[in-house]
Amino acid sequence: MAARSRGDPSAALSPDWAAWSREAAGRAADGWPAMVEELRALQDAAAGAVPPADAVREASVLLARARELLERHRGAAADQIFGRLLELPGRGQTLSPPLWITRHADDEITATTWFGPFHAGSHGAVHGGAVSLMFDDALGRVADLGGRPRSRTAYLHVDFRGITPLRRRLAVRVRMSGQEGRKRYLQGMLHDGPRLCAEATALFVEMRPGQQ
Repeated sequence: MAARSRGDPSAALSPDWAAWSREAAGRAADGWPAMVEELRALQDAAAGAVPPADAVREASVLLARARELLERHRGAAADQIFGRLLELPGRGQTLSPPLWITRHADDEITATTWFGPFHAGSHGAVHGGAVSLMFDDALGRVADLGGRPRSRTAYLHVDFRGITPLRRRLAVRVRMSGQEGRKRYLQGMLHDGPRLCAEATALFVEMRPGQQ
């Protein structure tokens, strides 16, 4: 199927993922995405800061206050919002790097991503685990597109071809390369301009009826 430009973000989600996202959105209070983006920015600020003792003490007090405020409203796991607003670039969470999908088809997406200091490894490079996490998220989206039933990651292999830089918009392309029964084979690439940073191969397996 021909690639389509980005329009309705839900069009780049499988029906199951879109329904899951709508259910979570119905539970999210106004301002949730903005709160999560503040948390993402806070993580990057903490990772990149060398603050004096008085700033550490003040920040600790403010963080404890925010934690106490949110803990008053702890919900059941089934009602979780964090990570389930799948129509947002960051899915309404701060663990995985955000994905801005630019084009999609039933077997492929192109997108951009961005890694901040929170995902840093050493010497100004993105941590390899963060790159793998991004690939798992992006490949999982494609595995379930085109009306395909839900699947889970069975295997993910990442080859690091060069340094993945921080604080830069990077290009992501993932596609499904084949299918055998319940097995779905996928490939992904991460580029900084023309330079290949990493590539991935993965196997996703379709879930049986009743599996979670």
